[in-house]
Amino acid sequence: MLFLTALLYGNQLERAYEDLASSDPERVERAYNGFKTLYIRSILENDSSMKVEALKGLVQSCDRLKIECKDYRQKLNALLQRDKNRKKNSLPHKTEKTRDQSRTKEVKKESLPKISSIYLKKGYIELKFDKRPEPPKSFSINDGKKGIYKRVYDIKAVWPYVFREYSPKGLKRVKIAQFDKKTTRVVLEGDRAIGADFKIENTVLKIGYLKGILDERESKIVKNEPIPQKKPKKTAKKAQTGNLLSFDPRTKTVVIDPGHGGKDAGAVGYKRKREKDAVLAIAKRLYGELKRRGYKVYLTRTKDYFVPLRNRTRYANRRMADIFISIHANAAPKKSKYLSMKGIETFFLSPARSERAKKVAALENRADLDSMGYYSKQTFLNFLNREKIIASNKLALDVQRGMLYNLRKRYDVTDGGVREGPFWVLVGAQMPSILIEIGYITNPTEAKRLFNPAYQKLLAKGIADGIDSYFEKN
Repeated sequence: MLFLTALLYGNQLERAYEDLASSDPERVERAYNGFKTLYIRSILENDSSMKVEALKGLVQSCDRLKIECKDYRQKLNALLQRDKNRKKNSLPHKTEKTRDQSRTKEVKKESLPKISSIYLKKGYIELKFDKRPEPPKSFSINDGKKGIYKRVYDIKAVWPYVFREYSPKGLKRVKIAQFDKKTTRVVLEGDRAIGADFKIENTVLKIGYLKGILDERESKIVKNEPIPQKKPKKTAKKAQTGNLLSFDPRTKTVVIDPGHGGKDAGAVGYKRKREKDAVLAIAKRLYGELKRRGYKVYLTRTKDYFVPLRNRTRYANRRMADIFISIHANAAPKKSKYLSMKGIETFFLSPARSERAKKVAALENRADLDSMGYYSKQTFLNFLNREKIIASNKLALDVQRGMLYNLRKRYDVTDGGVREGPFWVLVGAQMPSILIEIGYITNPTEAKRLFNPAYQKLLAKGIADGIDSYFEKN
């Protein structure tokens, strides 16, 4: 396994190769779809190494499935040739002495373990190496007055990235970086003191931050200080219907994406009202409603500034969100339809199956992913991740139902339905994701409602009820 596999890729790449090696045709087809997902993510993350690895897997999968993949082969060969030329051009003229010195340095560098992948598990972090690592050195930084609680681990190993930051449940954040040429540093930050708890199993290092998460009977655990116990869970919050939820909202993370922003005003409608302003106000209402219910909630933007499309889902991925919700307002194509076109509708990412879905998507794709060419986009749209599409469809149905139920208590609202569409803002999301069109900003009645606090509250409550319903069923 190449050592480029980090948190976002390691698990899926490993599973794809395992499926590819299987004699079961269904598993090989699953590997093919897995490599397609990784290929799209490599484009979004601008990761050329992952792109090469994904394309290699796609070519091998095509050969196993006897599928024509001329485009993938050409793309792979072009990338490999480019890398080969870069290496050739970057090599300076060396004397024999210089070559010997370089070989010595390479040998020394290769003697260090390499981190091949990192996984965030419940209560601990798992680091995989190409060979058994030495026990890490650790120390704590605790300052109660400033609210700083850190646990630092220095590992004699090589890490392929300069810096990465993650937000696992139970900690504020985890930072990983190459501290110096021989040391990879892992920093855990929490709301209180974090105890030292780790163990090594062959080529795997596990760093725990919850008491008892690593079993002492399996192998020795080094403990320098006690691990704080988890707080007892409270009774699940009551839903708006009065029924007890079967899940704990505090364990769920939601990322809300107010569409457009800054230089991208979105649609401009009745009395010059702007889409970017309406969706930000409603997103903030939804943020407050979900917070009151106990969810962990994040906004991709909190003010009027522009966020590139790729950064929106990338942010959700880094927050390890359970669902991603992008909020937009619709617009009629011409003035003659300003009065007739109205209603709310919810979309999930999939190849569009209707002209209407394509037209709506075209409005929201204006701030498109410039780095994704036509072929890359078609590759994505032809890829079918059934599990994610089914989950997104379920989320869309529950949210649409929740909005209609709440809004119709006071307003006459048209049901635009749940639809599939090629919305690029949803590309790259690793969790169920939907795009809500909260109304037509070109329709005078709906434009006024979108800026009405009472309407905004009901809409936010409806979306939140839909989210409750989704997690309750799934």
